[in-house]
Amino acid sequence: MEIDFVIPWVDDSDSEWLSERNRYEGPSDSASAHGQDKRYRDWGLLRYFFRSVALNAPWVRKVHFLTYGHLPKWLDTSNPKLHIVKHEDYIPHEYLPTFNSNVIELNANRIESLAEQFVLFNDDLIVLNRTSEDDYFHKGLPRATAVLSAGGLARGDEFYVPFNVASVLSTHFVPLNCVRSHPLKWLSPAYGTMALRTVLMLAFPSFKGFYEPHLCNSFLKSTFDEVWAEEKDELERTSSHRFRQATDISNWLMKDWQCAKGDFYPRPISFGKSFNLGIDFDSTLEEAESYLRGRKGKVVCLNDGDLTPEQYETARTRILACLDELFPEKCEFEL
Repeated sequence: MEIDFVIPWVDDSDSEWLSERNRYEGPSDSASAHGQDKRYRDWGLLRYFFRSVALNAPWVRKVHFLTYGHLPKWLDTSNPKLHIVKHEDYIPHEYLPTFNSNVIELNANRIESLAEQFVLFNDDLIVLNRTSEDDYFHKGLPRATAVLSAGGLARGDEFYVPFNVASVLSTHFVPLNCVRSHPLKWLSPAYGTMALRTVLMLAFPSFKGFYEPHLCNSFLKSTFDEVWAEEKDELERTSSHRFRQATDISNWLMKDWQCAKGDFYPRPISFGKSFNLGIDFDSTLEEAESYLRGRKGKVVCLNDGDLTPEQYETARTRILACLDELFPEKCEFEL
């Protein structure tokens, strides 16, 4: 089985990128300037992502590195397992330049030489323990946590993506029919008590949302091709947004589409954990450090949040110290 990893990255200190972003960014963009800075700022985790992949997923066929054009100075671009992909290499010209991660990810199926089976990462993810191909794909199908859930918004929220995805999915599938067709996948013991969420949500005739842990997702390239064929107008609409908008669709549609069709195998809840460092800062940071040092899962996400400059520096320093303990040696992807 050939499996590729895909990882987008942005260098928020690149003057050319900043100049172009500022040229296109206007007051009508949904995200505030502060929010955009938080979304783009680099914690220095990328080096440890590559070290973790080299150590804990050495079987990966290729790592496709998606970039505006900038590259880390330490990255060994001559490594045959590394494929440098500029946005212009695969995203249609009419959508460029883009500063919208949804556009960068939704067009991933256009990447030249991408394997049919691939895993989409972000640069805040670390492969914490040894993984095998079966952790991501089983019998050729992607692993996923298929748990229905109800989305929620608080006043001031602009993150409608889960609702947009659920709305699109509901025009093609009925939740009860999906679960009836593959009950052992949808109600797997691998989900623990979270499977009860799915049972409760079956009272609704349409999808209201999924449990979407901020971890890597496994995909079939053919699923992207299929969804683009079925929902071309919707995906083109998102792709035309240079910055994230409330009406966007994300790669979750592809993941949830696979689940709705039954083209997946269960992924245990214990596979990984995501930490939003902007919530209950002190306790979350301590828990994240404990999770890292204890190597408690296979993949961990260290998600940025609404941090003060002091909190950001504290969290970055402590997290990088943990990662340097876990992955102290240079890897094949470094000069």
